[in-house]
Amino acid sequence: MEPSEGSHPCSLAGRPVSPPRSGSPPGSEPDAGVVAAALAALRREHRQVIVCTFYGHLSTDDAATRLGISVHDVKRRACSGLKEIRRILEERGVQVPHPPVALPDLRPGSVMPQ
Repeated sequence: MEPSEGSHPCSLAGRPVSPPRSGSPPGSEPDAGVVAAALAALRREHRQVIVCTFYGHLSTDDAATRLGISVHDVKRRACSGLKEIRRILEERGVQVPHPPVALPDLRPGSVMPQ
């Protein structure tokens, strides 16, 4: 059973947080409608974490408290959910930019990995 609107785990000031509306300019970001459809295809626990942290702007600590799960579970579910959204979008022909590669620490005195 889904919680009522006022008791939704990812609501702010009694209003549920919703994904963005469609209508992004072409060529900028994937259409919000496509992203919302991919989000809707996720398992409920992954969707809740992504909505709370990304759209609701909650920290992992706040999302964990709101959802009644551990911070570790928030991070794990967010990682799994984002991988799944990427897979769904790519499967639907949407080009998804890959996250930037971590650069080595080039500060004086730092040790370069071998």
